[in-house]
Amino acid sequence: MATVVAQALLLREAMAAMGGSEVAWGTVMALWLFGMGLGSRVGAAIGSERLARILPLVVLAVAGFGIVLFRAAPALIGAASGETLTTASAIWLWIVAVTPSAFAGGFAFPILAGTLGESGGGRAYAIEATGMLAGGTALSLILMGFGAAAALCLTLALVTSATVWRRSRAIAFVVVIAGTSLAPIAADSLARAGWGWSGNPGDLHDWRETRLQRLEVSDGPPTTIFADGRLVASYPDPYETLPRAHLAMLLHPNPSRVFAVGCVADGSVEAMARHPVEQLVVVEEDPVLLRNLPDWYGANVAAALQMPHVRPVTSDPLRALFDAGPWDLVILRDGNPTTLRRNRTRTLEFLRRCRAHMNQDGVLVMRVAVSDTYLGGGAGRLVATLATTLREVFPQLAAVPGEEILLIAGGPEAHLDLDPNRLSERLRNRGLESSELIPEMIPLFIDAERAATLSAWLQGAARVNTISRPRAVMLAGGLHEARSNPAVLRLILDVEQRGAWPLAAALGIAVFCLLATSFLPRPPVITTAAAVGFSSMGWWLLLIATWQATRGAVYSEIGALTAIFMAGLAGGAGFASRWSDASRRLPLILASGGILSLLIAGGPAIRFPLIGVPLMLGIGGALTGAAFPALTALGGGDIRRSAGRTFAADEVGAAVGALIVGIFAISWAGLTATAWGLAALQIAAIPTVLRTLRRG
Repeated sequence: MATVVAQALLLREAMAAMGGSEVAWGTVMALWLFGMGLGSRVGAAIGSERLARILPLVVLAVAGFGIVLFRAAPALIGAASGETLTTASAIWLWIVAVTPSAFAGGFAFPILAGTLGESGGGRAYAIEATGMLAGGTALSLILMGFGAAAALCLTLALVTSATVWRRSRAIAFVVVIAGTSLAPIAADSLARAGWGWSGNPGDLHDWRETRLQRLEVSDGPPTTIFADGRLVASYPDPYETLPRAHLAMLLHPNPSRVFAVGCVADGSVEAMARHPVEQLVVVEEDPVLLRNLPDWYGANVAAALQMPHVRPVTSDPLRALFDAGPWDLVILRDGNPTTLRRNRTRTLEFLRRCRAHMNQDGVLVMRVAVSDTYLGGGAGRLVATLATTLREVFPQLAAVPGEEILLIAGGPEAHLDLDPNRLSERLRNRGLESSELIPEMIPLFIDAERAATLSAWLQGAARVNTISRPRAVMLAGGLHEARSNPAVLRLILDVEQRGAWPLAAALGIAVFCLLATSFLPRPPVITTAAAVGFSSMGWWLLLIATWQATRGAVYSEIGALTAIFMAGLAGGAGFASRWSDASRRLPLILASGGILSLLIAGGPAIRFPLIGVPLMLGIGGALTGAAFPALTALGGGDIRRSAGRTFAADEVGAAVGALIVGIFAISWAGLTATAWGLAALQIAAIPTVLRTLRRG
């Protein structure tokens, strides 16, 4: 329980500090798992039971230090206000913040497993998975809403009270009361300290921890909102945001029904609501943000959201799209697809859904945070990829140049007219010629020569961005990382150009090494354990990515899906620990893992996510859980040493999986090829197990 809470809080803080790219996620997750593996390997050799009993408290205490480090990262690194950090800019800080807590958690596992008897390996794994299930569920559904510091205080109080319960129940109750009392004070103190460390303008007016993000709001005017430390908007912005909002609405000659994503937090809805439309649906995923925005921004935004033709919706865009329609105008102003989650509104499949729910003369406007004056390298490839994906769905494509490009796609009867004179006429006809966007400004936003150059450039071919091959993620993430280290972007571009053959070569080497170990005089069990850990992490990543791409990114559902995986871990380990000779079942477990990987590659989870994703997550967790006691038994010898080494190898394998699958394989090779690779690893591990069993 302590380790899963510490891991989740540190991962969330790291993702917030680094903008949430897959590179950031994979790096921090790998550091955590490497730390757990190293701790387990050390705990297999040294450490007393008395020490192990207090290590859960150490895990949480050290995690608190890591959270403070992440909040203070802008001051320590020297980042500007509202600037997200990059992985390369502060790798030393990520190591110091993450690995000590992970090491303490891994250290405790083999010591405690050794106290549980001959079946200690399987029972310890089952008990740990059950604690992870309880801690993760409580954190997702209850604790996270109070903030990271409060969640840590409450968990620390609960774990401490459980530790002293048998000695003194009175002390246990006092600890719980003290932790509960200190939690809100700690949360507010950390929020205000973090605001100062970030160098944000003005004073902190309000802050909220939601299930999706950490919101911080300055005193105004202007009012600035930061989400996870990243500048979201400064309101009011009558010189940039509101004129561009008017311009987006003018790109359809007569929009009656409008669907807009990413137009609430920046205040765009204030301008959009003044256009004569029948219905304007504005989607905001975070209900806390939508509920508090009128108070933070004031009367104008509050009035816009209350207009009878404006319908604010708290939902994922993938689901909100189906609620009404058909749409005349779809506006996608959400950010670049730097993560698989953010990529879900940029895939071929989502754009086809948009087209199916639009009128024949419908227009789609997509924001790309790239300037048309920089179309070389990764920026140009990202724009080309998104443009090519749009062309696969819409017969017409145009673009508005600027510091942020607007890609405009239309159906067969759409009028994609970028003539400034006609757009000015539309503005006058709607009675908005005296708004933030006056007719004389339109030629400044749509420079005819730049628009023609950009449109001609967009006719070039590029690869399509799909759910199974999310090519845009690597490019957008690389652009983010390039702010501190251009070499990262150059590497990503080189990888993207070469295709998937380097990954295939790496897979071939891994399979060869696994097969070669079966010919050693004493085949090592740790290679098989590492393969199981790698595959387990791979299954989880593939299936969660599938859910987000097909069903949307609902935080509570992701928590529930992870809980299904953890329940499978606990059930599989608990059931397998009762087998009289668990090691002889291991070849069947590995073969079943190979079959599961092939099923994921076959695509039923993409076609039927409501059934396929939860079912496969449960099966994957059960197979991983069942493999652990079998591997521990196969290692033989002292339970503590065998469990510690197996757990260490499993965690290191999972760490490598987080790096390779989380950062490269999914966006580079695609979901299907990655799943095939996992199947190959599972099958290649079987000969080593059979050879070890024959040797007795």
